[in-house]
Amino acid sequence: MRGRVAGLWHTRGGPLASTVIVVALVIAAAFPELSLSVSAVFDLPPRGVGTPELVAVALASVLPAITTPRFDGRELIAHRSARLGHLTYSTIMLAAPLAVLPVWYWVITTRHPDTQFPPLHGLIGNVVVFTSIGAILCLVLGPLVATVATPSLFALLVVAQQAQPESLLTANFSTGRSWHTNYWITTAAALLTLVLSWRLRAVPLPNRP
Repeated sequence: MRGRVAGLWHTRGGPLASTVIVVALVIAAAFPELSLSVSAVFDLPPRGVGTPELVAVALASVLPAITTPRFDGRELIAHRSARLGHLTYSTIMLAAPLAVLPVWYWVITTRHPDTQFPPLHGLIGNVVVFTSIGAILCLVLGPLVATVATPSLFALLVVAQQAQPESLLTANFSTGRSWHTNYWITTAAALLTLVLSWRLRAVPLPNRP
């Protein structure tokens, strides 16, 4: 019986994760117009980074670290039923940063009813890709690396998009002025994350007993 439920210990970080998500949603609602202007090449237009990207990437950086198994190797002996349970949990955590988008969009459109905003789905790609990157880095290199590397990689993307506005990074990922999602890249990143989580039983390689 223990083997059948062992993998469900994956949910031990659930209460903390729920608290972090709620705090993130409150921040997105309270500060919908938070914005940073990034300019690495001064004769090119700056690349804006707003509330939805800042809050969602912050969530993508910390959620994998606080929702991975932390104590022993019980997940490694889990039966298929328990593994399906924590794969479902991993899927929910992978999707959690997306909750920032509708909350922010509702607040910003309510505050500025006369402003025409692009469709919200254009921001999905960046959020899913960096949530996937955070989870993959956590599984392969460990929670601490993921927490630091995920926002760092996002910062590099922002700088590269501003410095090379005609590059593939700008064509395939949304920017502050152009919201668009490459669904092939988005789907591939999410599926790769879930496959890796299943194969590794959601236990980061550096944390294995």
